Amino acid sequence: MLTRLYADDQITDADLEARLERVYRARSGTELDAILAELPAPAQAEPAAVTEPRTVQRISALFSSHEQRMTGVVSRQLEVRGRLGYVELDLTGATFQPGLTEIDVRAFMGYVQIRFPAGVQVESHGHALFGYFSLKGGPAAGAAPSSLVKVTGRATFGFAECFAGAGGVPRLPSETDR
Repeated sequence: MLTRLYADDQITDADLEARLERVYRARSGTELDAILAELPAPAQAEPAAVTEPRTVQRISALFSSHEQRMTGVVSRQLEVRGRLGYVELDLTGATFQPGLTEIDVRAFMGYVQIRFPAGVQVESHGHALFGYFSLKGGPAAGAAPSSLVKVTGRATFGFAECFAGAGGVPRLPSETDR
């Protein structure tokens, strides 16, 4: 409940930390109930958001390669896996819904490359262990993106590269190019 209120900007960082400390110190259910009773009521979600199914789209390559150019609307949750192989994902022709889209990238002894269209704000929160995890490029000057893409994950003995705005990045060949 605390993290939900924090995610909805109903409590501050300091308030979250203070309340979590109290939660961890609590010795009984009564003490926990008292902490929860002080909290503001969670923001009411719109009915459409509650009934909308949360689908996770998965793209992976195991001992192989996977090249894909996506068009249409991108799922709010995407998992990309490159294990001893590589994934090249071109999202420059895709549409992102307003709000947050989360992409979890895992590259184990493999390579993952994702290209984003201009007008989408991309944040990288990934890490590397004996590898490389990067975000290159950024939003166009003066652009006010309505969509935020948060890229998380880990590259272990591998590489994960994201290119925002797709500037200067070689594109995948189309069927007509082949």
